[in-house]
This record gives sequence, C-alpha cells and structure tokens, in this order.
Amino acid sequence: IEKVSKIADITVRRIIADHVRGATFLLADGVRPSNKEAGYILRRLIRRASTFIERHNLEHLLLDDLIVETIKNFSGFYPNLGQNRNEIVNEFKNEAEKFSKTLKQGLKAFESAIKRKEKFSAKDAFDIYQSYGLPPEVMKDMLKERSLQFDQSGFESEFKKHQQGSKKGEIKKFGGHGLVLDTGELKAADAEEAGKVVKLHTATHLLQSALRKILGSEVKQAGSDITVQRSRFDFTFSRKVTGEELKKIENLVNEMIKKDMPVMMKEMDYDEALKSGALSFFKQKYPKRVKVYSIGGQGDIFSSELCGGPHTGRTGEIGKFKIIKEEAVSSGVRRIRAAISD
Repeated sequence: IEKVSKIADITVRRIIADHVRGATFLLADGVRPSNKEAGYILRRLIRRASTFIERHNLEHLLLDDLIVETIKNFSGFYPNLGQNRNEIVNEFKNEAEKFSKTLKQGLKAFESAIKRKEKFSAKDAFDIYQSYGLPPEVMKDMLKERSLQFDQSGFESEFKKHQQGSKKGEIKKFGGHGLVLDTGELKAADAEEAGKVVKLHTATHLLQSALRKILGSEVKQAGSDITVQRSRFDFTFSRKVTGEELKKIENLVNEMIKKDMPVMMKEMDYDEALKSGALSFFKQKYPKRVKVYSIGGQGDIFSSELCGGPHTGRTGEIGKFKIIKEEAVSSGVRRIRAAISD
C-alpha cells in the first residue's frame, strides 16, 4: 500500500495492492491468464489493478515495484515466489500490456454509453466487457460514483445468453447434426472430417517426438487443439525456435510419414507406461489403466505417448506435413500451428 502513490484514495491503494498480491501468488503457483477457471480469476485480478492505475492517473506506478515488494514480504514463508520472480514479473506485465491496448477504448465506450442514455443497462455493461474486457467490478465502481446501480443479475443473464449462443454456433460450425467424433481435443461432424482430424492427431504425435529430438527433452506438451483445417500444439521451451530448426522438425516428421511406420496401441498400468518411457500430458489426470500409442517397428520406436486415440493405422496415411507458424503463448511456452495435405 505504501508503494502506491499517496495521492490516491486509500481504498484505491488497497484495491491495487491486494489485486497485485493475489495475482503474484497465482502466478507463483503456475496459473497463467486465460478465459477458464483459475486463469480467468488471474486475468480479472490483473485487469482490475490495471484499470484502477489508468483511471486514477497512476501510470507512473511501476507494477514491477509492487510485485517485487510482495515477493520481498512473503518469500521467507513461500520460497516459490522468489524462485519464480522473473517469470511472475514478465507474465504479469505481458497481460497488463496486452490489456492496456483496449482499456482506454473500454473506458471511452463506458463514458459514451453513460452520456447517450439516462440508464446504463446490463446489455451495455456486457457489450463493453465482451468487446474491451473492462471488468464488471470496475463498471460497478464507476456507476456507484455517479449514484447509479449496476444490474448484476442482468449482466449474468446476458453472460449466460452469450454462452448458449456460442454453444449453438459451435454445433452449427460442426455440421448442425451433432458430432461423430468428440474427444475434447478432436471434433468432427462426419466421416470425412473425422478422417482428417485423425491424420492430424497422429501427425501431432510425430511432431512432439521430432521437437524433442531436435530441441531436446526440455520440450513437453502444454496443450493441443485439432480442427479439420489444422493442429495447434503448445509445448514448453525457453526461446523462439529458429527457422532452420523448424525446417529440420518438419523434414523429420515427413521422413517418418514417408517410412509408412505402423501405429500400435497397447493397454497397460499407468506406472508401467511411464516406466516404459511413454510421454504423458503433465496437466491431465490419468486412470490406473491407460492406452499407449507407439509409432515405429519393434526396436525402432519413434514416438510413444499415453493417449486415448484415435489414430491412423500407419504413418503413410497422413499425407504431407507442413508447419504454418511458430509463436510464443506465454513465458516458457511456445505454439506450433501445422496442417497436412494429400
């Protein structure tokens, strides 16, 4: 609180300090800003702190100072704060900087809506939140300053309507008649689409193995999403992958496809699977019995992973593999988008 400028009201100072502290602990625990679960809470904390800094003309306030002060005060009890200091600061600043690009527009949209109407509706609030990410708590504070009420139940109703509309749109996107394949990671509306995503899924196993062979064992899966058009694979790695390395990775995957290697599945106990060297997705909880998909012949296994499937029978069925883009997702996590063609 002392680090926040004393020109600010004590309530404002407490809100900023408390939100920065909460976000710092979440980041230290490995949570990253997202639109789901703990990541959503973290994003809201960072955005509310950023909004108060903007609204109360505290742009001179360095977030680094507040984060470092939190770490200094608590690292004696929570060593992971000090151990992850640089990552905490970088992740917080990255999210705050991304949000700052739309924050000013969100505040202008709020002021414009207030001037345009005598009453600020729940739909106004949700539209501004949806378009600019301006936290509803902040709009509530700003309305209170004008002796106006925030329609919380109306806002929640608008939120639910949006979620329902998104689900309907998703069903329409995948054919309008339900899905023939839906594993969470893979979705397809018909047999033709299913064939494409299964090929991409098998290619993604080859990609992870190729990444580890070219870049080293630091690479571990951090997420995956596969559509009919492309696969998106997130992985842990500390720097940008060079163009030369990407070409080597792409060539290695295509070499394994050209070899037309068999794809084999074996069920075994989870512990046995890990002892065999099969890779697992660190964020996922596995049952006692698991499926292990291996690519390659006896004594020449190129890839082995815990996976629910489905996969092609042989790598030759996949087609030509092409890396479209490589980019950063967050500190220490990279993303590759790839596609296949006949």
